[in-house]
Amino acid sequence: MPPRVCPAPPLFLIIKGMRRYWLALTDPRLKAAMHALERAGAALGDLAAAPAGAAAFFAPLKKSLAKAAGARPGNPAGSAALAAAEDLTLRLERAFSDMARLEAPPDAAARHALLALQRACALTPRLVSRSSRAAAFAQAAALCNTGHKTLALARAAADRAPGEFPLNLKFSSIYSGLDAVFCAFERCAEALIAS
Repeated sequence: MPPRVCPAPPLFLIIKGMRRYWLALTDPRLKAAMHALERAGAALGDLAAAPAGAAAFFAPLKKSLAKAAGARPGNPAGSAALAAAEDLTLRLERAFSDMARLEAPPDAAARHALLALQRACALTPRLVSRSSRAAAFAQAAALCNTGHKTLALARAAADRAPGEFPLNLKFSSIYSGLDAVFCAFERCAEALIAS
């Protein structure tokens, strides 16, 4: 008896899947959002080491996001992804600028959260791939949970710590800003998997 061969999926399903992936890669809003997440994620280590360089780093990213906002949308999820990416870059720039302005470099909790964010941002290309989007989204959600928990614990410890009130207030503000960055990443990831 010859081996059983599974029939190929109908051609229209293949074309529909390819069209969706093509739209995700050619929509200027989705491309700009993905680019912003990937670039910001890759630079987190350098920005943590030298937070004063945040304004110079984020200026071209904000410019490319603003340019993409004027482009004709090709995918319904593009606008949501773009808005979330803009929010992420603004909040991340503000967090690093606050670190520089307050002379409060990232402590262990902030570095741990930034590492989780960096790993989540590295998953961005997989969020639009039909074959790996579910697994990538689950990994990104787990990394965001880690970041949220780390920052919540650190913020609670800073709020309860006796003495050094100005320093505790600085770090509490930084932790809140980084937590908002994770929320923006989650919104962008949800839009990317819907693309």
